[in-house]
Amino acid sequence: MSGTAIRVGVDLVPLTRVQAMTDAGDDARLHRMLTPAEIALSRFPSGWDLHGVAGRLAAKEAVFKLLHVPGRPLPWQSIEILKSPGEWPCVRLSGPAHRWAADAGIEAVDVSISHEELFAVAVAATAAARPGHPHMPTHAHAHTHKSVPVPVHTHTHTNPHMHPHKEETHAEHHLVQP
Repeated sequence: MSGTAIRVGVDLVPLTRVQAMTDAGDDARLHRMLTPAEIALSRFPSGWDLHGVAGRLAAKEAVFKLLHVPGRPLPWQSIEILKSPGEWPCVRLSGPAHRWAADAGIEAVDVSISHEELFAVAVAATAAARPGHPHMPTHAHAHTHKSVPVPVHTHTHTNPHMHPHKEETHAEHHLVQP
């Protein structure tokens, strides 16, 4: 099968879900869902950045959905939503998420995250070079690539008429394969 397939993933996370985890002192669950680097970006001396955590969780789910791996659990630690030096969202894949992306011929992921007072939503989109079965590599070295996040065409917009945490972020991330 040849050609390109457009893949899209979307997820919505209510801030009440994140608030319930933090109120219950369920830091262990957040530590299973977020990597140490993500925690460093999401935790302040005053407590958790609820909008940041909800946005990261929604983005992880959206990226996982576009990978098209039925019957597999979301590998929380394999999909990282970080910030580039310019403060833009940056997707870093490792472990199983990286292998699934390589198997599908995914080289770039476009992510958009938006926060509202009660929700965070994320959309991830990509063009997969191999629209066939995601676990059937088409070349012998499909599992040997490494990924490095490189953001391109990124901007952040905050609407002053919306909730103070309302932020729209758009970024294209290339998975550079040496």
